Amino acid sequence: MTTARWTSAAFVAAGLAFLLFPLLRPWPDETVATTGLATAFASDRWVLAHLCGILGLGLLAPALLGLRAVLADDGGAGAGRGAGVGAATWALVTAWVGAGCAALYFGAEIFGIRTIAEAALRESDLGLLAEIEVLRLQPWAMTLFGAGLLLLAASGVLVAVALWRSGARPRWAGIPLAIGLVLVLPQFFGGPELRITHGFLVAAACTLIAATLRPHPLPTADSAAT
Repeated sequence: MTTARWTSAAFVAAGLAFLLFPLLRPWPDETVATTGLATAFASDRWVLAHLCGILGLGLLAPALLGLRAVLADDGGAGAGRGAGVGAATWALVTAWVGAGCAALYFGAEIFGIRTIAEAALRESDLGLLAEIEVLRLQPWAMTLFGAGLLLLAASGVLVAVALWRSGARPRWAGIPLAIGLVLVLPQFFGGPELRITHGFLVAAACTLIAATLRPHPLPTADSAAT
């Protein structure tokens, strides 16, 4: 399999995982401690959805590693193309570190919240669900999660810059992914409809980049004019 093909596959898989996270995640009313809330948090869907979220984060780095290699193969000595590879390198670094920081929080959501919910159901004490908010707002956890998502946002912008400067791929192809990754942090404050819509946005953006990574690059407006 060529670099372009496995990179395309990684982008598509990452986008699909980002979409499956909000689609599979149960969406109970979290404003009131109820048996339904505890059951949702203790469910297999809760675990599977968050594993998809971690998978999406984890696949970004290899996808961007492949993107960097593709852009390096595309161009020769052109200064613009060299700048594109440099931006892709920084996109890879920020995505790798950001995904690692954010994945730690996802792990706490999977196993910490599920353990609390299972205890609440087992002991018939819904008051234990109050500990979930304590877990989520733990200062170190919040700091690492926020920093990780800000790094992912920076990575998305750098992907857009890399493709814009590459000179061999459609310049605009990275813009939707930049928008999607910049919105990862704020979309967590929205409801299920907003978060599912965001999942579709990231999936479509990843698929768009995958479609541009054909072994023979599409001609750009600049090259067509020469």
